[in-house]
Amino acid sequence: MSTASGNEERDINDLFDDITLAENHLVEASYKEGFAIGCQEGNDEGYRLGYAQGIQLGEELAEIFGRVVALQQQETHTERVKRCLEQLRTSIESFPRDNDPEADIIGAVENIRILNKKLLVLTGRAKGSTSTEAGKAEKKDLSF
Repeated sequence: MSTASGNEERDINDLFDDITLAENHLVEASYKEGFAIGCQEGNDEGYRLGYAQGIQLGEELAEIFGRVVALQQQETHTERVKRCLEQLRTSIESFPRDNDPEADIIGAVENIRILNKKLLVLTGRAKGSTSTEAGKAEKKDLSF
């Protein structure tokens, strides 16, 4: 009989513990539920943000690649421009197309942007640069 009363006492103690710790159990369960929901929403938001930035990067690289291909079809370039065009095309073609955690995507993008700026300067298409012909055309338009 002593074993039965020992189990009853332990059960009663467990009941009292459950009653006194009910708020703690509720808080812990709510925290776990909220954490799981937050993780899922964070994953969804991260996916959307990454997808949007991937689209922007793809558009930028496509625009640069299109310019490179168009300029390579012209024959009137100096050796420096031809070298820059080839480097830029090679850099874009070797850009990782899969999500490789070991790939240096940021470094590759920076390199492509630097080469693109160099190309724009070499071909006289840089923003803010004025060629002598454009300056003459502006002067002709302004003279009365």
